[in-house]
Amino acid sequence: MKKKATNSEILKQVIYEMLTLAHAVEHLVKKKWVKGYSHIDSSEPILSIAAIKMSILYDFLYTKKADQREYGTSDYYTAIDDFNVKIPVPKLAGCGPKGMFTKESVIKHIVYLSEERITKSKEIQEPRFKGGVDSILKNCSVILSNAEFFIDTLVTSSFINLNLEGENYLKDYKLTIARLKEVPTLTESF
Repeated sequence: MKKKATNSEILKQVIYEMLTLAHAVEHLVKKKWVKGYSHIDSSEPILSIAAIKMSILYDFLYTKKADQREYGTSDYYTAIDDFNVKIPVPKLAGCGPKGMFTKESVIKHIVYLSEERITKSKEIQEPRFKGGVDSILKNCSVILSNAEFFIDTLVTSSFINLNLEGENYLKDYKLTIARLKEVPTLTESF
């Protein structure tokens, strides 16, 4: 029988995803990209990371396990099913049923070298999402804000019970968000 993760293990991983997305946002805000001979600049890896992390947190925060079964496994964790926390889905660019940041799109266009990724995309990671870096930053900040609300709700109810590593992830996340709140374009989202 497969061991089920504890709530604190799940939450530690959620905070890790929040922290890595916050770091990606911080790097995107710096906008010091190197442009070579091609149309690809050095922001591409960070944009891919942001898309993957956004998708992970989006699915965790706003979907139910039943909505994720088509991806071949039933052992997904969600805020709704595993923590009984339902957060209203915000209106985000590229997150609808056919959006760039759905699990299907991220798998098809970022994670695997699929036929559609190779033959139809203009660039590696934005075949459908046309919002550019500014929209990605706005989406990320909204999702991070909701994820932080989710975590803070559990902390105040003494439910979180993190180990030292998880607590350190949370401290680093809070410090990163404090730096991001100083960025004028992101202030309204946090």
